[in-house]
Parts: sequence; C-alpha cells; structure tokens
Amino acid sequence: MNFLKLDSPLMKFLGRMADLMIVNILTVLLCIPVITAGASFTAMHYVLLKLSRNEEGYLVRSFFKSFKQNFVQATILWIIMANVAVVLYVDWRYILTLQGQTQFTFKVLFALLVLLISLGLVYIFPLLSRYQNTVGGTIKQAFRIAYSGFPAMLRAFAGAALALSPLFFAWYTTFKLIPILAVFCFSVPGYFRALLYSGIFKKLEGGDKPSSEEDPS
Repeated sequence: MNFLKLDSPLMKFLGRMADLMIVNILTVLLCIPVITAGASFTAMHYVLLKLSRNEEGYLVRSFFKSFKQNFVQATILWIIMANVAVVLYVDWRYILTLQGQTQFTFKVLFALLVLLISLGLVYIFPLLSRYQNTVGGTIKQAFRIAYSGFPAMLRAFAGAALALSPLFFAWYTTFKLIPILAVFCFSVPGYFRALLYSGIFKKLEGGDKPSSEEDPS
C-alpha cells in the first residue's frame, strides 16, 4: 500500500502533525512559569520557520538552543508586551465608565489602536528567533515590516488573526476541546504564520545575520 510508505503524502502529513504536537507541548510547558513565555514563543517560531522551509534538523535541540540563546531579550520583550497589555486593559476599563456617544467613540478609537499595535507585535518573536538585533531594533523592525505596504499589512492582519484563533476556538467550543488545544493551540497557527512571513524573512536574510546557526540536518 503506497500510502503507508514513509515518503507518501499521508505519512508526511502525520509526521508533520507529530512535529507540531511536540513543538506545542514544549511551548506550553515552558510557558507555565509565565516569565519564560517570551523565550518559549521565540523558540517555537524558530523551529516552525525551519519546518515551514522543510529544514527539519533536530527539532527538540533547535527549540532549546533558541530558548537559551534568546532568553534575555525575549523576556524583556515579553515584559514590555505585558505592560502594554496592562495599560490597554486599564484604558478599556476607563472607557466602560463613559456614557453614550462618548463611550462608543472611544471604543472605536480603542479598537483601532489595538489593531495597529497588534499588527506590529505579531512579528516580534519571529524576528527575534531569526535575527540578531537589540530589543529596540527588533520592535522597530517588526513595525517597519508590518507597515511596509498594504500587502504586508494584510499578512500582519492574517498573522494576528491566526495568533488569536485558539482563543476564539476555545470560546466557540465552550472549552470542550481543551485536549486538542493543549497539543496544537500554538504550533498549528504558528506554522501557518511561518508560511506567511517566510518570504519576507528570505528578503531580509540578504543583509541580516541569523540569530542562531542552522542545526545540522
């Protein structure tokens, strides 16, 4: 039976799903301390970009190598993003205290602000996983890519939607499919995000140095 051969489409699909499951489990486990979540997401994006380009390498080794190498910057960026989220939450609570047309206007402005910020933040950890840069430089580069043109904005919007998709999925299913989310919630959306930004990163790689050496295949 040809579909049982190692190089058959079915076996390749099952192999890829197994890789994504392993990556997701590693990501979830290393997000549990919370403070390590930034480094965990960075390592996840490093591995997923390699998978999207069929640069298999050593999956677990690659994950922990990126986690360790980018830990400090990823943690700083994670803290910055957490503080931004707190400020936005406080602003939202204030908006809810307003009345009538004023509240509606500020809700619209708030939604626009969150969208504009999200489009840039979606590239933060993928960029950090691949390129050497300062914290400020990574943030600037992320927003520069997101707003480099209308097609780039669409890709960033799609990336943000993919990043948030597990939350919508969990809410829609009333959290009945938590086991599925536990093994695929980050890696599957992240894999499709990698397919989106892989082409952009290839253009950058002409002048930027990858943050980690490629693992031997």
